Amino acid sequence: MAIKPMEAWQFRHRGFIIGAWWGPSATDAELRLYREAGFNVVMAGRYMQLDNYADADKGVRELDMARKHRLWVMFDTYTKNDRPWGGKRSEEPYEHPSHHPASLAELQWLYERIGKHPALLGFMIGDDQGEVTSRSAQCTRFLFEQPRPHLMPWLCGWIPPENLARHNNPIANPQIYPTLYEWQLSAEQLALRTVNAYAAYWRQCRQHGVIFWPMFNVTHPDNGKTDKDSFGYLPSDSLVRFPAYLALAYGAQGIWYFTYNGGAIQHYGQYETLVEAQKALTPLYPVAKETNLRISAWGDKVIGRECTGVFATAFRQEKLPADNPPFVRPAEGQIVQAMDDDLLVGVLAQKGKPPLAMVVDCRVSKGWNDIPPREVEIRFAREVEGITLYEGRRVRSVKGNVVRLRLQAGGGQMVQIDV
Repeated sequence: MAIKPMEAWQFRHRGFIIGAWWGPSATDAELRLYREAGFNVVMAGRYMQLDNYADADKGVRELDMARKHRLWVMFDTYTKNDRPWGGKRSEEPYEHPSHHPASLAELQWLYERIGKHPALLGFMIGDDQGEVTSRSAQCTRFLFEQPRPHLMPWLCGWIPPENLARHNNPIANPQIYPTLYEWQLSAEQLALRTVNAYAAYWRQCRQHGVIFWPMFNVTHPDNGKTDKDSFGYLPSDSLVRFPAYLALAYGAQGIWYFTYNGGAIQHYGQYETLVEAQKALTPLYPVAKETNLRISAWGDKVIGRECTGVFATAFRQEKLPADNPPFVRPAEGQIVQAMDDDLLVGVLAQKGKPPLAMVVDCRVSKGWNDIPPREVEIRFAREVEGITLYEGRRVRSVKGNVVRLRLQAGGGQMVQIDV
């Protein structure tokens, strides 16, 4: 039996990934706030350098600054067509008129230049892709053949996990943006779009042995802005929390925001002083910070687990796909027997360890802070003897198979099921 990609690679960092597309600028003030918000991976290169990207020397300085702030780096290999890495222009025509991802020869040059930097987690070798191209397949193969520790070959887009697995690429990082492209739908419909997309990738990633890293939207759907900010933040706290917590319910091993900079979580910089950087934060910053810090506290417990089932009392039956529903309803004989309305629970299993349950509140709105927190009750199977709640370093144990939780709209809580 063939080894699945996620089992074949040995990464430098095996923890839960929390990153954002177009992260902070390369300043101490911005990197400090990014780290304080619970992010642990930053993109360097194209989006840090913006119009002046394709500078490897700047890339090294960015790596150094990220290490100073205890951040891992995904180095974006996109460079300008007239400034190929290493100086040798490819004989193949470029698809984009201005820039391109690194060719194999360019990646080899970058690997020699920065591959041993202690902050480097991997290379972004392709963006907005629907399949593994010949170029990205060559780059994946090159990184896999290097001595351990391996560097991650990061591809972003809508690539089917089967296609990734066929080329031994271990990470599915799909762009799941219903709040960007379908804002005309109701909040409930937007949430259900996310659930359906996560469920489809969860099944395929599990089948083909590929790591699931969803990228979800926190930008405003109106991209026709004319000011210095490209996006503007999504006007809803619950629709930002929901896809982050939901990712854990479906067994994700990392999450990515689209975007941090450009008006989403931070207004477009760069900002040299901490006061300037703090003033540039949008109201989404504390929402993302609270979410990230809670999820990062659970991350080590999630890594290596598989989602073995998802249960929900949310969403009307007639809105669900009949042939392949994204979850099942709680019932007698199930690990989740009953719970209050508008909840979703993903069960995460790992051999030799008690199962975890990620509980998500599916109440969402397009408005800002207009849904109050609430108390909910969940009843697990009769054989469950106790439930352990994790909140940072605090642990609370409940005897029996029933637990009550306080949840924010779109929020979540991780619990351990003791059998």
